[in-house]
Amino acid sequence: MSSPLSRSLFTELLHCTQHRDLQRGRALHAKITKSGLNSDLHLANSIINLYTKCAVPTEAHLQFKHLQSRDVVSWNCIITGFSQMGLPGSARAIEIFKAMRAEEDALPNPFTFAGVFAAAANTGEASFGRQAHCVVVKTGNCGDVFVGSSLLNMYCKCGLVCDARKVFDEMPERNSVSWAGMISGYAMERRAAEAIGLFNLMRREVGGENEFMCTSVVSALGSPEFVESGKQVHCLVVKNGLMSFVSVGNSLVTMYAKCGSLDDALRTFETLSDKDSITWSAMITGYAQSGDSSKALRLFSEMHFGGLSPSEFTVVGVLNACSDLGALGEGLQVHNYLLKVGFELQIFVRTALVDMYAKCGSIVDARRGFDQLQEADIVLWTSMIGGYVQNGENEEALNLYGRMAMEGILPNGLTMTSVFKACSSLAALEQGKQVHARTIKYGFGLEVPIGSALSTMYANVVNSMKLALCSEGCLKGMLSHGIQ
Repeated sequence: MSSPLSRSLFTELLHCTQHRDLQRGRALHAKITKSGLNSDLHLANSIINLYTKCAVPTEAHLQFKHLQSRDVVSWNCIITGFSQMGLPGSARAIEIFKAMRAEEDALPNPFTFAGVFAAAANTGEASFGRQAHCVVVKTGNCGDVFVGSSLLNMYCKCGLVCDARKVFDEMPERNSVSWAGMISGYAMERRAAEAIGLFNLMRREVGGENEFMCTSVVSALGSPEFVESGKQVHCLVVKNGLMSFVSVGNSLVTMYAKCGSLDDALRTFETLSDKDSITWSAMITGYAQSGDSSKALRLFSEMHFGGLSPSEFTVVGVLNACSDLGALGEGLQVHNYLLKVGFELQIFVRTALVDMYAKCGSIVDARRGFDQLQEADIVLWTSMIGGYVQNGENEEALNLYGRMAMEGILPNGLTMTSVFKACSSLAALEQGKQVHARTIKYGFGLEVPIGSALSTMYANVVNSMKLALCSEGCLKGMLSHGIQ
């Protein structure tokens, strides 16, 4: 890249990439081709980087394939770019890395491995991640802190925290990303004790807690038994002046809400000068899950009129609050909002809608929502079956359960509980026995709520039979005495 024109075009391409200006970037690509500079590897790599950053994978891969020669930067641009495009892109990144390994003169560097491990994490391909780990060892990149952090992050996201901890312990050098990544790994696996232990070790060995480390450890403390540890981290956050970071405030509000300490959650929420949709969602969901549905709806109204757009997770919390209160009017308003913003077709949102309509007594609307999204999602089926039972339509509940079984969808404990309730209400002993046999087949225990529903069913069926026998005896007695 010796000519002034090449340097100028390189600078412009970099600007287009940073600003995701695809139209201008394409024009520059055409200018480079017209100027006969296609063989300039720096420019060619920059074009690949532009197309991947602008999420145009087809054009990026086409440019890559047409390169007359490639260096490690070429491979890194395409691998890293594809790994940042979610699941489909990450699968392509893995295939491209395999192609790179097949070329003798293509030697990966730390930036290659960062993209590769990100792709493995996105796809959940732990076996490929282990193979790439072997390549790291073989190429002598184990000591690189950038590679080590990417590697342990991959193991954590694949649920292999023991492997991640082994990588962490063997790292000759660690940075804040390494510590935060390992703590987050424990948080994802709900191993709060290990997360807080590692956080305390970091404070003793390194010090200098930052917002990433505090957010990571707080996210692990979402159970009531760890609320005191959460309060200690909260004090540390205030002492170090980290409350100005939105992510830290959000994690604290979420932590207190999950622990059931809603007064602490609200105090923290009210002290935050900068709130985003995640902050509001955490508080709304906290109220909804604790049964304080009126406050959840009130807070959602404040959020809406404050001009903030709720996420689909916020809306699910609000729908749950409507379900608990039987607030059909508010539920309809939320449904209209979902239609407007396009959240309705997401499976967990549709399940919440079905549940809301069923619990508010609008079983026809619940069934309409169920029929519009026929997927093998057990939560959706269970919501619909439970809705029928709650509204006294027990035969419909059993019919839907039979259809679910025919389609090969395995029930969960809540499904079986609802089916037992339907059998109980109908005094359907034979069907109840069949369902009981299936609970044994599926390996469900007899603890609450299944055991309770099962015993209630048998008791109700026996009482119904006794009542029927008693009525029959009375009728015979009246007939024998000539009473019509």
